[in-house]
Amino acid sequence: MPKGDQEECKSRILVPALDQAVQIMLYLEKNAGEKRNLTKICNAVGIHKSKGHSILTILQAYDLVEKDPQTKAYMLGARLIPLARAVLDHLDFREAATPHVKELAIETHATAWFALKKNDSLFVVSKYEGGEHYWVTPGIGHAFNLIEGAHGKSVLAFLPDREREGILSNGRAADRKSLRRELATVRELGFAQDLGQFAKGINAVAAPVFGPGHQIGGVLLLFGTFPEEDVEEYGRKTIEAAMRISQRLGH
Repeated sequence: MPKGDQEECKSRILVPALDQAVQIMLYLEKNAGEKRNLTKICNAVGIHKSKGHSILTILQAYDLVEKDPQTKAYMLGARLIPLARAVLDHLDFREAATPHVKELAIETHATAWFALKKNDSLFVVSKYEGGEHYWVTPGIGHAFNLIEGAHGKSVLAFLPDREREGILSNGRAADRKSLRRELATVRELGFAQDLGQFAKGINAVAAPVFGPGHQIGGVLLLFGTFPEEDVEEYGRKTIEAAMRISQRLGH
């Protein structure tokens, strides 16, 4: 067993309750928006209900988890909001992206946002509205999976083959063959696009952002009511802005 794996196993043995508490919070995060009862949580984590109840009680005491007094179901607590913002406020990716997000949005009179890639999800960490306000746009901290919209496709297209195929084969893509063809086009163009697929009259273009070692760090997306004939031009502008962010990150 590799040394890193040995150390991870050892830490789980020494502090099992901490490991289980983290698993509970990750489970609630994965199912955000849906309150989960004690039985479902304990079954998902693989612990006895008495142990799960004790852990959840401690998490409640720190406002990391909230319990609905009516349904007795649990969800993530409000204390996580300032914790998450503290992390986001000190991310180098956010610092590098924000000026270019703003510049792109102002130049195009559209909304631009940058999302950070973490495993198979994208988390919005920077956003600027350069023109119209769109209530449907995601807020800071919003998460997407990688098989969603132009933002997901722009990342998927440039992932290493093995990682991309692992995501495509997990059962969430309805038409993998068609998606693979589309991803090939994205690689050729350098950006992905959505033309009214999210909402009628709303178009989007997105380009990947790279960090050191040509690793994908996130995605830059431009979103608005700009006409379809401007998609190519705006796609180019988004690529250029994404490249400037990548350069600041040492790519």
